[in-house]
Amino acid sequence: MKHKIIFILAVPILFVSGLITGHYIGFDSKKEGKILGLNHVGLRVADFEKALEFYQNDLGFPMTYKFDNKEGKPIFAYVQISQSTFIELLPATEEHPEGIDHFGLETQNNEAVVSHFHSLGMECTKSTVSPFTHVNIAHAIDPNGIYFEILEATEGSDLKKVMDNWKD
Repeated sequence: MKHKIIFILAVPILFVSGLITGHYIGFDSKKEGKILGLNHVGLRVADFEKALEFYQNDLGFPMTYKFDNKEGKPIFAYVQISQSTFIELLPATEEHPEGIDHFGLETQNNEAVVSHFHSLGMECTKSTVSPFTHVNIAHAIDPNGIYFEILEATEGSDLKKVMDNWKD
């Protein structure tokens, strides 16, 4: 029984660590599609402007972009921690309360990664072009029901431009 419990606990841990590194059981890293690493963590915040001020001014992370709706209310903003690591700030709502909302993994060939996720039996949308940042993006649910995004910073996308212009 003890070994069964260890196995049950180990499978999700190996799966999530594999997602982050791109090396997990059944994933052929020689194929065109692969996971390059953690790109961002999405945080739902009660006071969007206060959070943006904190991450920009107190922590010194530059805002790379911010998108507002037609009424001028924020949809989301990215602050940049390193060349390819960001925090995405999103307003908290009744449906999406304060806290960690999701994480995003950067990929090489999003479509191939989506296809692989489908072969694992995972819930994953088709890859589409974001109307905001022009990255290829898909939305997935891991075996524990945790929502995450996979995205490819394609040539010409806002994210690719921001990462290419990073200066230490």
